[in-house]
Amino acid sequence: MIWHGPIGGVPLAIALANKWREEAEMLRRRGAQDQATTVVSCAEDLEKAFREYELEALTLEEAALESGYSYSALQRQVAAGQLLNVGERMRPRIRRGDLPRKGRSSVAIEDTASDLATMILSDT
Repeated sequence: MIWHGPIGGVPLAIALANKWREEAEMLRRRGAQDQATTVVSCAEDLEKAFREYELEALTLEEAALESGYSYSALQRQVAAGQLLNVGERMRPRIRRGDLPRKGRSSVAIEDTASDLATMILSDT
């Protein structure tokens, strides 16, 4: 599941939820109250799913795969207190939202946007 790939510093999921809220306001202005309420509900659901996704505690192995950093680099950052360990002393976990991320190209960001749109449209 892809949620990152900021647009103007805002994660894609939050940018999409904000866009839906703007569209809901337009629907309200045009008298489509029920549809506006539905769109706002969808935006709230997306934001909730994003928060849950970002708060998920990952093992160092999972964190390495997602962040692009090595297991040992993440392990050192946890040991140094640079990353918060939300797990146990000998079983560290890192919240997905706390992960450092290596830089990505604009092509990768475009691919992410396409992946997010596909995921949402396919109801996955």
